[in-house]
Order: sequence, then C-alpha cells, then structure tokens
Amino acid sequence: GIVTMMVLHRQASVNVLLLAAAALLCQSSSSSSFNAALAFSHQHVVTVRPSQNAFDRIEILPRSNNIITPINYSRRKSLVLASPSDDTDNKDTSSSTSTLKQDIYNVATLIGAQALLVPIAVFIAQFSSLPNIGLGSQFQLGSGAIVDGLRWTLPLFGVAGLLRIVEPYSNALKDVTRATQRSVLSVLGSTRRPFFALLVSCILGAVAGIGEEWLFRGVFQQLLTDKFGSSSISLAVSGLVFGLLHAVTPVYALLAGAASVFFGYLYIISHNLAVPMITHAVYDVFALMWAHWSVTGLEQEERDAILLDYQGAPVLSTNTYKEGHLNVSDDDEEDDSPKVSNS
Repeated sequence: GIVTMMVLHRQASVNVLLLAAAALLCQSSSSSSFNAALAFSHQHVVTVRPSQNAFDRIEILPRSNNIITPINYSRRKSLVLASPSDDTDNKDTSSSTSTLKQDIYNVATLIGAQALLVPIAVFIAQFSSLPNIGLGSQFQLGSGAIVDGLRWTLPLFGVAGLLRIVEPYSNALKDVTRATQRSVLSVLGSTRRPFFALLVSCILGAVAGIGEEWLFRGVFQQLLTDKFGSSSISLAVSGLVFGLLHAVTPVYALLAGAASVFFGYLYIISHNLAVPMITHAVYDVFALMWAHWSVTGLEQEERDAILLDYQGAPVLSTNTYKEGHLNVSDDDEEDDSPKVSNS
C-alpha cells in the first residue's frame, strides 16, 4: 500500500506540473486568437521535451484537418518513449544522478514508514502492560535464535520455488509477480545496481522483520491470546488482519496471511520473538534481491508495461522521462490498447 501511494504521488506531481505550465502559457500568450479555454480541451495536445534540469518547453498544438501537425490525438493512444537527437553525455550523467536521488528518496520514505511500526508496538505494549515492551519475557538474540531463524527460512524458500513452477499456469500468481515487480521498480528503480539493491534490501528486510513481528506477533497476537486464551484463534485473527493489510491482489493477501500464520507458529513453539524476526528479515532480503535482479533483466518495453499496467492507467517511473519525451500519436487502426515503444 505504501509503495502504491508513492507511485501515485509521483504521477500526480507530474500531472500538476504539466497543468501549471500550460496555465502559465495561457496567461502569458499575446496572441488574440489563442483561446485559453481550449488549453485543456480535446482539440489540443501537449508535447513534453525535458531538458537537463526541467522541461524545456511545452507546446500546445491545435488540431487541424487541413494542416498536418507533428502530433495528433485519436482513438488509439501510443506512448512513445523516444530519445531526442540533441542528447549529450552530460545529460545522461545528470539524468542518472537524478534517478538515483529519486530512488534513494523512495527508499528512505519506505524505510521511515516501516520503522514507525516499532514505536507503535512499544506504545501499545506499554499501554497494555505486556512484558518486555512486547518482545516477550523470553526474548533473546543469540546464536541459537540466529540458527533457528535461518533454518526456518528453508520452508519459505521451498514454497516460493513451488509457486514459481506453478506460476506459468496461474494468472493469479502472475498478478502477484507483476505486483511485486511493480513495487520493486518503484522503490529500487529499473537500473540494475547490485550493491545499492543489496544495501536497501538488507535495511528494508531488517526493518520489516523487526517492526512487523514486534507489532503483529509480539503485541497483537499476544493480546489476542490473552483475551481468548487460545493460540489457534490468535493465529487465525492476526493472520487475517495481516493478509488484509497486504491485499495488493487477492492471492497476495492469501499468501501474506499464510506467512503471518507461519511466523506466529514460530513464535509459539520457540517462545522467542527473535526467531520469527530473523526468519522474516532474511526471507525478505532474498525475495527483494531476486525480484530486483529478475525485473531489471527484462527488456525496457516489458518494464514499462509492468508500470503501465497499474489499474489500467500509465504510472510513470523516474526513468520514463529519462533521455526522452512523451508523445501521443495518432493511428487509424481500431486497436484501443495502450502501447509502449522505444525509438
């Protein structure tokens, strides 16, 4: 959910920038024949050509049946990501730096949001008088907990491998993979950076493993057990809530709920919250690295299609405007589906 909000926020920022620039042109135009009311109508289209630091210009081109304009708008919308002929090495370097800065900002935002789970867990634990601020009376981060935590990642990797085998035959599992890839592209970017990805994966894995296990297993599950006197009820309820909070797709929610039950079971049999924390964190690190490595190995058209697939509307990543501009072209064909191409 956090990643989706970040993606939508980025797209909204681009849209606001385009609208503001177009409105400015309307006010500053000295042509008496220019109708400001048509600035946002279907009779005009916007061509964007970014410069090194910002958008170079915004041309509002009137549609005409007699004059051939560079770009027309029709039933078929073709998003063409093209490199301008005047690109230079300096622009490439600046664009790469800007992309890395945006990725770092996205990662910092996500880490900060995940880290908020810790103070929330501490507050609820103190308010509810849970032992050891929700970590449990037998919490111990030692060699035994580390070994057990690593050992219990094996069943998770086994299930992930089986799902990978079944995935080509299941559209629901394909949707889960695309949702994961979309999130990874939004957070880590579309450029393969192994060391950056490993660092971010380790931080995110640790923050998620500690924060989510502390809140959902150490606090929420324990409160349910104390209330109902049944570990089975607490496992079921906490798993249901955890799955609903991860409901990117129905199957994704189901898998997240099953993982929650598994982590809760580890806490019950080990009596040490450090065990599910380590299992959760290590699995997340490997899952993020695998997703990053696989999605950055796709062709540019495939990565763009993953981002464009979000709720059927274009979601433009940082790299969408990298070294290029966005055109909307006309086509007489009847196909109304969006298409992304490089030229």
